[in-house]
Parts: sequence; structure tokens; C-alpha cells
Amino acid sequence: MAKLKVGVRKTNQREIIYEVIKNSKGPLSPNELLEKAKENNESIGIATIYRTIKLLIDANEIIQVTLPDGQTRYELSKLDHHHHFKCKKCNSIFDLDNCPLSIPDQINVPAGFILEGHEITLFGVCAKCSKTNASTT
Repeated sequence: MAKLKVGVRKTNQREIIYEVIKNSKGPLSPNELLEKAKENNESIGIATIYRTIKLLIDANEIIQVTLPDGQTRYELSKLDHHHHFKCKKCNSIFDLDNCPLSIPDQINVPAGFILEGHEITLFGVCAKCSKTNASTT
């Protein structure tokens, strides 16, 4: 788990929350984090989720990600450059392994602009939802 500030103790609940984020296939909202953490410990509450998120951000272990839908999510800060895919059916977010804009010269910005970075979110239907949809038709 993260090296927390001096005087902040490592607890079982914090360990569970960190492990959920670490093992996630994409950034999680606080409510998604709560749901997954409760699978390991029913006593975890939303206040514990928010306190732990703050501690992990302060320890530079996780970062806040805001996707085009405006919802704030959290993921490990040490991930390589990547983008996201949002399923329009179940609203799950998945990390993409590669960047479709790997060559900066391919990006046309207006004259005088300086490109410093980019974020891409693709939208569609995830594999699980597409299988569910195909089996019901």
C-alpha cells in the first residue's frame, strides 16, 4: 500500500480500498469503489472511501480523473500514458493499453498553439454488454 503521511496508520479498510483501485481495469467513482470494497469488508462506508481517497492522493498513489461525463473517478498515479473507453450501456470505464495519437506530429493544432498533452475517451458498448445484448435478440 501507499506510504502514508507520518502519523497516519495503515488499516485493513485502507488496504482493501487501495487494492480495489490497484486491481481495477479502469478508474472508479467513489460509489463504484465502495461497492467493490464492500465485497471484502461490509463495514466500509462512504466516509471511509472519501477519507482514504484523500490520503492516497496526498501520498501521490492515486490521481483524480475527470471524464467527459463530468464524474470524478480515481486510478493509480503510476500508470503509463493511457486513455479510456466508456460503455454506454453499463457506464463502466476501461483503460486502453495504447494511444491512438502516439505521434504528436499527426495532431493539427491551430497556428501559435503549443500542444502539451491530450486525453481521449472512446464511447461504445463493452464486451460483456454486447454479449448480453446479442443473447437477448
